[in-house]
Amino acid sequence: MGNSASFEILGPLRVANSGQPLKSAGPRQRALLAALLVRARQSVSQAGLIDALWGENPPVSAVANVHTYVSRLRRDLTEIGLPGRLTTDSAGYRLHVEPGELDSEIFEATTARAREALAAGDADKAVRLWQDAWQLWRGTLLEDVPRAGWLEADAVRLDEMAAAAREDSADARLAAGQYGALITELGVQVRQFPLREGLWWRLMRAQHEAGRRAEALETYRAVREVLVDALGVDPCDQIQDLHQEILRGGHRAERPGSGGLTPVRPVQLPPEVDNFTGRTAELAQLHEVLTHRTKSTLAAITGKAGVGKTSLAVRAAHEAGDQFGGGQLYVRLGGTSPSPRDPATVLAELLIALGVHPHAVPEDLEARAALYRSQLAARQVLIVLDDARSMAQIRPLLPGSDSSAVLVTSRVQLVGAQTVHLDVLGAEDAVKLLGEIAGQDRMTAEPDAAAAVARYCGNLPLALRIAASRLARRGHWSVSRLAERLAGEGNRLNELRIDDLEARASLAWSYEALDDVQRRAFRLLGLLDVPDFPGWVVAALLDIDVLDAEEIVDSLADVHLLEVWQGRYRFHDLLRVFARERANEIDDDRTAALHRAFTAWLDLAAQAEAGLPSRFLKVRLDPAPSGLDASRLLADPLVWLESERDALVGVVEQALKLGMTGLACDLACALTTLFDLRSHYDLWRHTHELALAAATDERHQAILHQGLGALAFYRDRYREASEHFGRAQEIFAGTDEHRGHAYARLGLGSVHLFHGRQDEAAVQLSRARETFSAGEDESGEAFALQALGIVHRNQGDQAEAARCLGQALEIFRRLGSRYGQACALFSLGLHHKARGDLAQTERALLDAVELFRAASCPRDEALALHVLAATYAEQGDASKASEMMSRSLTVFSPEDESVGKAATLYSLGWVAHRNQRFDEAAACFEQALQLFRRLDMPVHVNRTVNALRQLGLSVPDRRS
Repeated sequence: MGNSASFEILGPLRVANSGQPLKSAGPRQRALLAALLVRARQSVSQAGLIDALWGENPPVSAVANVHTYVSRLRRDLTEIGLPGRLTTDSAGYRLHVEPGELDSEIFEATTARAREALAAGDADKAVRLWQDAWQLWRGTLLEDVPRAGWLEADAVRLDEMAAAAREDSADARLAAGQYGALITELGVQVRQFPLREGLWWRLMRAQHEAGRRAEALETYRAVREVLVDALGVDPCDQIQDLHQEILRGGHRAERPGSGGLTPVRPVQLPPEVDNFTGRTAELAQLHEVLTHRTKSTLAAITGKAGVGKTSLAVRAAHEAGDQFGGGQLYVRLGGTSPSPRDPATVLAELLIALGVHPHAVPEDLEARAALYRSQLAARQVLIVLDDARSMAQIRPLLPGSDSSAVLVTSRVQLVGAQTVHLDVLGAEDAVKLLGEIAGQDRMTAEPDAAAAVARYCGNLPLALRIAASRLARRGHWSVSRLAERLAGEGNRLNELRIDDLEARASLAWSYEALDDVQRRAFRLLGLLDVPDFPGWVVAALLDIDVLDAEEIVDSLADVHLLEVWQGRYRFHDLLRVFARERANEIDDDRTAALHRAFTAWLDLAAQAEAGLPSRFLKVRLDPAPSGLDASRLLADPLVWLESERDALVGVVEQALKLGMTGLACDLACALTTLFDLRSHYDLWRHTHELALAAATDERHQAILHQGLGALAFYRDRYREASEHFGRAQEIFAGTDEHRGHAYARLGLGSVHLFHGRQDEAAVQLSRARETFSAGEDESGEAFALQALGIVHRNQGDQAEAARCLGQALEIFRRLGSRYGQACALFSLGLHHKARGDLAQTERALLDAVELFRAASCPRDEALALHVLAATYAEQGDASKASEMMSRSLTVFSPEDESVGKAATLYSLGWVAHRNQRFDEAAACFEQALQLFRRLDMPVHVNRTVNALRQLGLSVPDRRS
């Protein structure tokens, strides 16, 4: 038996030999194969197979069917060069699998080595082994196989094995200090496996070790709610003990020699490409550059499309990765796409990956670049920038020290970079790559034909992979037959206008080998100006069933016409150009197809955001239904929106280019809830400003102005917020959108409130309340009442303040709005504090803290904790004040210049003063005063000045 066979059950069922896949089969035959693989090298009786295929209800023909399936499977295995693997003995049927051929066995062996490495104290080695192990998983276990009887039970056992492995894998990352990457992974896993307390505990531990205490406390609240709702029990003792440790501000573990809290260590490199061939000299050159760093190590790989720049960069980065203890960052810059990525947006993502809180990311490009360089100064990080458009795009992304290095791929020369220019493969390596995929024995048997195939592919790796994958799937073809077909295509397609494509014949032949539906899907997908896309989008493009659509995109990926990318699909830019060229020639209905796809994205986005908490009120959309099964696609609406985020932004941009302005405006508005919850402020501004510039109808203009007003308000830019809310109010006043008009008044009134213009605020808020009441919008009325309560408190009318706030709280409770209740209780706490009732203040604020946490609003929770801390400090209870501050300090970083940061400093001033640290108190109050002045918040300025005077501290003037 040879050892080039592969049997894969960790995902869709796959079998191949020397690159040639097993022929597709029906669901029952796949189930039989799966049963034999799950019990590889063991005899499975006929009765056992019947149980695995049908369970307790087999058909009358079950015995005959099993004989037929076994016969077909034996024939199919023989066709791909695996005769004798399926045998029959007295006990039943046995599938012979050699060591190293079955992915589940490789996984178990690799995980055993990873556990041994961690037990021996080598956490970094353990992490690398776990990464190797998880790369074997291509989806869920046997995801395309129907299961029954003992096969279902064995699948559950294997799933349990994987679940235990997730926890052990997380332990390795915890020991290695890779908190940032682990938090992201576990955040997804606890949604998939909500009752596994071990995953929740490790998520809390990682957040705590990373200094993200507020998130850890929110995670505790979430797991407690899940367990109580599902099982009626509290979390296990281990989770509760960790919760108490976090509340106490307990000691966080330190890695040996770290001298303090370990920074977040990103690990973002994608896996290496299969069948990497050649490039030995180039790899050696890159390794030398990356491992012998200078002050500004910048290595570049240049070359034309399809030559393998990304594959080489990823291979080189993996080989040099152990030289960068601070981790690896990877970004696709989209330089050859219609919309290259903005360096400012990329910097925001990189800063967050390095552990900077989203709210602490500065607004402008230069400030972000400076903070990025500061974050990298004491770390050794390898930054891979894939597909750069120009030096101008990457210059802000370069570190300022010699501790880190940058590896860039680009089609253009980059001045100042140590460049490796990549050309097509040599003739020998080109044939070798064909053989790696389609079988070396076939190339050896027909060397002249193999050389001709490589020549017709222009020795271009992309074209070679596509041609070889086709040959691998046609075991009965000779290499000569493929060469002849490519020669014919080459003569026929010289007129194709595709830049940098020397291998037109290979791509055209692969395209022509598709059936009509596959070809149309390939063409229409090429029209999408998005970085990646889900499989269901083909359902909208072709107006077909989702399951059929997903089969089609998988078939395109199988022949390398699409790439699989983190559970989604994407084009190589060369193939996108090819597909788009064909679509423009053939598909007269391409605009209608795109409109269907964009409408489907909009419909799903609107449905996803409808059930999510939102901090601001807006006119809700009612888009046309797409007909897609939202219950399956939107099982977790926020996760869906986040996974589709870049595609949705791309749809907004492309829809505007195609004149679908209304659709683009609707989609931009639907995305605000995601952008708010995930702090994607750059994307919020970008989509809204683009849509507003194109909007022609007044309703869209008003809604977009309102969205920009809310963004400015949350970013503490009150003058800008006032301008947008004011414009929205003017436009809504001329329409019949009365609720939108009231929302704009509510926003404008809130801005007046923060500016200390109480009378103007009262006018706007009162009119908004009247409209909400008349339109039976209870949520809007409650928010207006809450804001009016603050106005009355500031005006000294405590009775009216109590009445408004009480009414608001009552409405929010009736509506079940956690966020609304928290806001009302927070305002009531401030009201009681102004009255001097500290017991009521404490009760209201503690309730607000819990509700803000339940609503996943850590910044608002932190603000409530700050007020509690200041309250305790004013009472002289320094211990409780310190406890409250320790629970909230993780939200605002030193770079933050927001209202929240100013409030933090104000509270810290009181705590420091009660602890008799007078110099520290003066510094905190002065910094808070400077921020409140910069933010133009006179009420808060006066409060801080009064605190300074009350404590006998000097008040700095505006120039200091």
